[in-house]
Amino acid sequence: MKTLSALVERDSFDVPAFALDPFQKAMRENLHLEFFLARGRLIVTPHLSHLATEEASPAEEARVKAILDEKQDLLEQLKLYLLYSLSVYSALLETNSSIVAVDEHRLIARFLPYGLGTCEVKLYTLPPGDPLDRYGDRIYLGRDCLPLDCPRRPHLGLGYLRHSLPEQVAKLKLRLERDARGRERVALEVFDELDGLVDEFNQQADAVLRTYPPDISSRSLPPETLLEVNRDFREIKHVLSEAETLVREMEEGMLAAGAHAARYVTKLRQDLTNDVNYILVKVNGRISDAVNGIRA
Repeated sequence: MKTLSALVERDSFDVPAFALDPFQKAMRENLHLEFFLARGRLIVTPHLSHLATEEASPAEEARVKAILDEKQDLLEQLKLYLLYSLSVYSALLETNSSIVAVDEHRLIARFLPYGLGTCEVKLYTLPPGDPLDRYGDRIYLGRDCLPLDCPRRPHLGLGYLRHSLPEQVAKLKLRLERDARGRERVALEVFDELDGLVDEFNQQADAVLRTYPPDISSRSLPPETLLEVNRDFREIKHVLSEAETLVREMEEGMLAAGAHAARYVTKLRQDLTNDVNYILVKVNGRISDAVNGIRA
């Protein structure tokens, strides 16, 4: 509830000129916003009504009704701002477009606090039907950082990946140590290799963050430097690809064994897949096009 209240205290969201394609329009029309309550979760439906997975307190109920009465335009702007950010600085939607389409473009965007002026957003599909009845059938698509003060991301969003990936690997290890049983604990043997790849990623990401200015674009860097940036991001992508392969093998083994804790591994594998595709499509591809003067 604190996250929703903080978001609607803003005057507006700075949404650049942005033409939605049919796929993006369908997602906007079917986008559910989710926030934590003291107990359970609040779901704001596409038409700005609300549902809760647990009974809200009277104070929460009154606050939600006031927000939905007074802040409808701002909430619609938030949806568009989120879709712009995901479309420019993430490959999450492209990577998962077939799953999104199968579920009739119904999405849940869960907003979580993540540092000053920033939210972390986790995306899930929501199968057709009553949102509360189908809530347990949602599928995790990935996570992204949403800066609230400016749509541009320093270093093409690498700073978020630098902090998020080590956090997620550490959380996964703790969860497996807590929840894995018997043969499932074999997965923990992979972490020595995975931790080594995370350390390599950290070093390469830190080098990019130190070496280049926050604005990585043809506005501020000459073609020769952009090609160096592209090389460095490609090397980061190679390390992330190795990590994704390692985690995928861990996931497949745990699923084959029927391990309940496999769902934690699946989420990390999904995050790594999204990160690899982001660098491939949105970083390497765009820089190459900019250097070579290629426009659609």
